[in-house]
Amino acid sequence: MQAFKTYNPFHINKVKSPIRWFGGKGLLAKEIIPLIPAHHTYCEVFGGGGHCLTQKAPSTVEVYNDIDTDLINFLMQLRYRRDDLIDALSSIPTSRYLYETWSKKPLPEDDFERAVVWYYLLRQMMVPCNNEPSGWRASKIKSTATDYQNSLGRLAEFEKRLRNVMIEKLDFRECIKRYDSKETFFFIDSPYYGRSHYYKGNFSEKDFRDLADLLHNIQGKCLVSYYGHPFILELYKDWRFVTVEAKVGSTVTKAERGQKKRIETEYFFMNYEEEYAPLTLF
Repeated sequence: MQAFKTYNPFHINKVKSPIRWFGGKGLLAKEIIPLIPAHHTYCEVFGGGGHCLTQKAPSTVEVYNDIDTDLINFLMQLRYRRDDLIDALSSIPTSRYLYETWSKKPLPEDDFERAVVWYYLLRQMMVPCNNEPSGWRASKIKSTATDYQNSLGRLAEFEKRLRNVMIEKLDFRECIKRYDSKETFFFIDSPYYGRSHYYKGNFSEKDFRDLADLLHNIQGKCLVSYYGHPFILELYKDWRFVTVEAKVGSTVTKAERGQKKRIETEYFFMNYEEEYAPLTLF
């Protein structure tokens, strides 16, 4: 039986993604990464914030895929004009007036300007979704201006981590078929069932079924992350799974209202048996 080798949550080269994303796995990456089996090719079919990709040890071949044109454009501009992009974003104040003004307008047509405005709005919005309007992220408890500027400090390291990653913009069906092999591991973090309106593409019930059918017939291994909706549990009823209690909701918003984050059960479905390896930092 193969071991995890270097895939553990304590890898010293982990990079924290600055991309805020609805349903992103920034806080759950440490739970997911130890479940990743040995592989040659790592593929995130629904890339989003890329939190698991950037926090895990690099694989021989890595693929990041997402159908969101603005997300992909941002990654391209970060690669082509990293310093210019960071400088432009650093000069923009955290402002309700500016956020509300820009959020009511179409994104600029120029690719670079579009990337600047897109990232600014994503970091400033209360709910980081790419297909729904959201209020401005403000707080009397936490400085959202500092949070925004701190995120810019992670962009250079984030760009460097992605240099050896192949970036695709494919329908999930094509992506899985193209990169499937016996040595491929797919991380599947698709839109949540019943909440797909928060994502571009509006994942349909047919899409959920097509995805499950496709994953049941791949050569490689995969881990699928969902909440425990009955529809999803039925689709993956024959797979092994583990559960994690996850805190969800905006820290800033909940704190402002004197509320705690709600707890939801996250399911990690796997088409492979558990594998073990001794923990190592190297």
